[in-house]
Amino acid sequence: MIFETKLYRATSRNKKAKKSDKLIISSNDSMHYRSKASKVKELRALGCKMSKSHKDYKKLKYSENNRVAVELTVYFPTKRKSDPDNLQPTLKAIMDGFTDSGLWDDDNYKTIIYTKYKYGGLSGCDRYKLSIELIDNIIE
Repeated sequence: MIFETKLYRATSRNKKAKKSDKLIISSNDSMHYRSKASKVKELRALGCKMSKSHKDYKKLKYSENNRVAVELTVYFPTKRKSDPDNLQPTLKAIMDGFTDSGLWDDDNYKTIIYTKYKYGGLSGCDRYKLSIELIDNIIE
């Protein structure tokens, strides 16, 4: 199950970017707690919307008996040196949205085996492209 979205950094100064697309939170961002909470709320809603709109949403339900791994592939807008795992706050909020949608019971270690962050190359546009893959049928 793969979810994809294209977003700008929450701290972006791009005038063309819509405010609703400025959602990416980095671990290195220093944001006011109210501003950050607002972005987290919007990311949770985005995660809920993405999971409910997926064609296989009704078929899958992850739990302790049907475990899953999560892989985030980040496509960056520039060739600048970047660190994909700095987007952990963004992925966490989206995963909480998956929990809100009922995709899994809880996003704890009993349901989610691991979370992996990967560099995917350039996005080909002026924003970040996030690809979130849920890998099931994990053999331990």
